[in-house]
Amino acid sequence: MLYIWILVSLAAILIDALTSSFIFFSFAIGGIGALILLMFNASIAVQVIVFMALSIASILWVAPYVRKTLKKTPPAFKPMEQNYIGRVLTAEEDIQDKTQIKYEGIYWYVLNVGEPIKRGDKFKITGIEGNKLIVEKY
Repeated sequence: MLYIWILVSLAAILIDALTSSFIFFSFAIGGIGALILLMFNASIAVQVIVFMALSIASILWVAPYVRKTLKKTPPAFKPMEQNYIGRVLTAEEDIQDKTQIKYEGIYWYVLNVGEPIKRGDKFKITGIEGNKLIVEKY
């Protein structure tokens, strides 16, 4: 039985390390408990009962922490361009309907959805469609 409990514990730890589920670690705890009882010459029935009891108890104890940890999702990733929305810029040239501007070192097509923007006027980026900045006079 010695090798069985060692194998169960090591297999559970290995599976848990590969899957990151933290559930199999509970079986490792049960296997270690049964291994300790084996050292005190406990019967196989007692070892199996303790293995099951410790495994179930540790699953019940660990599960709320695992659920809480797994529920935490990382913040949504916003592409760099999404940060442009809402920014107010000064027009370096007239913007009627469609033109091209250079913003932060990148050339963008600009689609004006409002009234014409004259050179020196302020305009606001209201959206992005593909490679076009949607703008309107500020």
